[in-house]
Amino acid sequence: FLCHTVFLMKSLLVISSFVAGSNVGGSLAMKVLPLLGMEVNLLPTTLLGRHPGWGAPGGGAVPQALFDGMAAGLAANDLPSRSDAVVTGYFATADQVRSAARLISDHFSGRAPVIVDPIMGDTDKGLYVKEEVAAAIVAELLPLADAITPNVFEFYEIERRLGHGILDAEGLPERTGIRAQLAHNKAPYTRFVTSVHDSGHVGIMMQAGQEIDFAARPLIKEKVPSGTGDLVALMIAGACIDGRLSQKVLDSLVGRVHSAIHTDPRGELAIAGIRGQAI
Repeated sequence: FLCHTVFLMKSLLVISSFVAGSNVGGSLAMKVLPLLGMEVNLLPTTLLGRHPGWGAPGGGAVPQALFDGMAAGLAANDLPSRSDAVVTGYFATADQVRSAARLISDHFSGRAPVIVDPIMGDTDKGLYVKEEVAAAIVAELLPLADAITPNVFEFYEIERRLGHGILDAEGLPERTGIRAQLAHNKAPYTRFVTSVHDSGHVGIMMQAGQEIDFAARPLIKEKVPSGTGDLVALMIAGACIDGRLSQKVLDSLVGRVHSAIHTDPRGELAIAGIRGQAI
């Protein structure tokens, strides 16, 4: 029975940062996905000691030759072909983005969901990846995506880079402006815009086809730990694998993430209470 259960576990390939001492990126995926009943294989884009938000992280970007070699090793063992979905996160270089796109094209397109978390920046800091990295994410990865999970800043950044007209939302609530922009410019992939604020609440707006849904919970006033966006992308991937995208599923996802936002004694995202299924 145990062997049969393990065999049925869903498997994700995650292409993102490895941060040894912080619960973010690919490191978070390796800790959280087993708690959600899923297996994970990680192709790291960085090897860092801690999240840069704490100070100098130590380590650095994975060199391109090493990144390509690891990708080739994964492919040689058929791990991408056996994965039920792929999630991309942080990239250190544009060459990494292009290599990831080739891997996805060879093993995922049309077969398993491709979830792109287009990590580029945020409202407070602006763009915090290199310009060429942001450009490569939009040009190389978005055309392969089944779903994307940008925050509000990244959503508008993508809209601009795609040449979409940006509606004048000055004076409008953020939720209203995002909804209007989603309706104005359709996309071939499902869009989950995270960290959307609305009257003391924060949540996720989802556009799947013609439907636009929103689910939110009260804004947490204390400092939200890093890794929350990564957790959202992983849980969305679980929903995409099963093809379960609805207002009810979105509300459940937002509720799960909201209840999981606690800090551990180090100030990192606490993961002890994250158990069960992806949604």
